[in-house]
Amino acid sequence: MKIWKNILITLLTVTVLVLAWIFLKKIIIYLCVAGVISLMVQPLLKRLEKIRIKKRKIPRGIRALIVLLGIYIVIGTFIAIFIPLIIDEIKIISNIDQKQLATAMQEPAAQLESIFSRYQQQTGNTDQSMHDFIQESVTSVLGFAQVSSLANSLVAIVGNLFVAFFVISFLLFFFMKDGPVIFETVMLLFPKKRDRAVRNIIQDTRKLLTKYFTGVLLDVLFVATFISVGMAILGIKNALIIGLFAGAMNIIPYVGPLIGGAFAIIVGLSTNLQLEFYTGMLPLAGKISLVFVLMNLTDGFFIQPTIFSNSVKAHPLEIFLVILIAGTLAGIGGMILAVPIYTIIRVIAREFLSHHKVVQRLTDELDEVTDPDPPQQHDHPET
Repeated sequence: MKIWKNILITLLTVTVLVLAWIFLKKIIIYLCVAGVISLMVQPLLKRLEKIRIKKRKIPRGIRALIVLLGIYIVIGTFIAIFIPLIIDEIKIISNIDQKQLATAMQEPAAQLESIFSRYQQQTGNTDQSMHDFIQESVTSVLGFAQVSSLANSLVAIVGNLFVAFFVISFLLFFFMKDGPVIFETVMLLFPKKRDRAVRNIIQDTRKLLTKYFTGVLLDVLFVATFISVGMAILGIKNALIIGLFAGAMNIIPYVGPLIGGAFAIIVGLSTNLQLEFYTGMLPLAGKISLVFVLMNLTDGFFIQPTIFSNSVKAHPLEIFLVILIAGTLAGIGGMILAVPIYTIIRVIAREFLSHHKVVQRLTDELDEVTDPDPPQQHDHPET
């Protein structure tokens, strides 16, 4: 009877979570992002708490505001670094010497013409020139309807980003300011007999996620440094900016390195159009790609496994499947939040479902990381 009761509770919980995700997906993502950031800034909040002004602590609201402004400054600095780079790239592309570009692309264009001629012979369509074929293809792809749809999508994305920014900022401020109050309010939702278990879950989750995001930050710094040095050795302009962008994109599992590599190749080639295609531009693109391949191999085999083994204690195959499922359900945002959410689920499962063998197998290494304190020593975790 007890087994059926546990199964029923599990099914009801899963059903509620699925329905909540379907109808409240954006709100859940906002709450998760704000919660994750609040965990990451806890050390800074604790340092500010130790500061005394005339033997008085800085009020919690002021501490939260200082940290929030610091986050704004970091984001603003990051944007201020990349916007000039984008403007410079636009200027470079708009001022490209057409003769120089034609000279660099003369040989590959001739080969492309040869391939197109063979394609015409196979299809029997010999009346259309390659120029007309390219123009027709571009027109079909970039027609009015497609451009209009793209513009509407960009406007919607920008609007959603602004809404997300302000909502997350609002949530984050109160998570930092009223963390203990929010925690005790949440505790009222649980039966008294579950009080100790819930406190253990929140305490252990905070420990695990703090370690995880510290590791992610170190991984970002490693990638940024590796790529910056690699681009500088190759003589690519704006090497530091490329490195910072690659480090930031590396937060996105699997897809991020591809975005960073594509960005590096575009910047590298657009600033070296004086080179011939086969003897200069193509080898340069290959060298840039090689730097990213070496970075990914080092990161994938040494850095990231260390992060997971020292923080969330999950097998790489588990992480891969979790990220894949999260990406399918929630896109890039889901991929970024996949590991933290999976970690929280594992901690909850260990606390309430430890009698199941599957749960025991998936959570047997968590004790090595959390090393829970005795229940009576648990403080009130801040959200």
